[in-house]
Amino acid sequence: MQRLLRGVAAAIFGLAGIAAAQAQQTIPIRIGAASATDHAPIFAGVERGIFAKHGLDAKVTIFPTGVEIINGLLAGSQDVGVLGSTPFLSGVSNGFPLVLIGHLHGDALRDSYADNVSVVTGPGAPGTLAALKGKKTGLPRGTGAEIFLLGHLGQAGMKSSDVTLVNVRPPDLVSGLNNRDLDAIVIWEPIASNAVTKVPGAVRLIAGGCHTCFDPGVVLTTRNAVNNNAEALRRFTSAFAESQRWVRQNFDAAAEINMRWIQGVDLETMKQAIRRSHYDGRISRLTPEMYAAKAMPMLVADGRVKAGTDVAKAIDARFMNEVMAKHPEYFSDLKPIPEAQRLN
Repeated sequence: MQRLLRGVAAAIFGLAGIAAAQAQQTIPIRIGAASATDHAPIFAGVERGIFAKHGLDAKVTIFPTGVEIINGLLAGSQDVGVLGSTPFLSGVSNGFPLVLIGHLHGDALRDSYADNVSVVTGPGAPGTLAALKGKKTGLPRGTGAEIFLLGHLGQAGMKSSDVTLVNVRPPDLVSGLNNRDLDAIVIWEPIASNAVTKVPGAVRLIAGGCHTCFDPGVVLTTRNAVNNNAEALRRFTSAFAESQRWVRQNFDAAAEINMRWIQGVDLETMKQAIRRSHYDGRISRLTPEMYAAKAMPMLVADGRVKAGTDVAKAIDARFMNEVMAKHPEYFSDLKPIPEAQRLN
């Protein structure tokens, strides 16, 4: 009888081991990112082995802007994409099946955010925003850089037609400013800091400070992935939250990792640039509320999105909420979200 019991116990143990092994089976995940400083949690997650620790085989593809990342998501070539809010809001307005499952950077406790974008003027350019009227201002159209400029123009009592907007690819902005083809550029990091460092006479005219802007970075997937690849998204969100914490606690080391993913920036500039974002991946009630109150009205007024779009339907906090409950240590250095601001 004892031998029989031992045999049954061994069989049960063996089945449990198989189940555990299956549960830990590595899942592939394809991530779309860009050569931006605040994508550091993705780069660190790969190089520090954080994605692997969470049972993911992460493959990262670099795109020029968030527009191309969304195209990749919709085409099924990426499972997750990290980018700015503006392409996400535009896509939702057009009925794309996008789902926000976290923030690439932002602040769950603030009702405005655009910390990572700056206006940089070239040598001899006017020293005030109002003086840029009629001047050539380069930026990648349809991105958060454009919304940032619109917000600051509005705060200054100006309109988008008051400046001459030139659609320029992010990699070409610094040379455009240096060659005086552009009077100013509006762009995220590290390009803004790189322009200040490399262009003689360049000045950071505005950094962040857009009180009418709500443009945190977003972590996007698709409705199909939520329905059919939930386990991969759970693991990704957990790994991403751990990676964000590591970046918050190791800015200089994260800047060194960024150097292997972002070309043409010296290390000291990268160390400064990486600190111009707030790496909080949590979703609070402020996310749908401020999209509705600030971001969408600005885009609607400028004719970029359709009125009446309900962004809240494209936000799914379940994955991040699960991580917050299971791994509170990933967020212990951040101020807690008040109960009234939690999004279920």
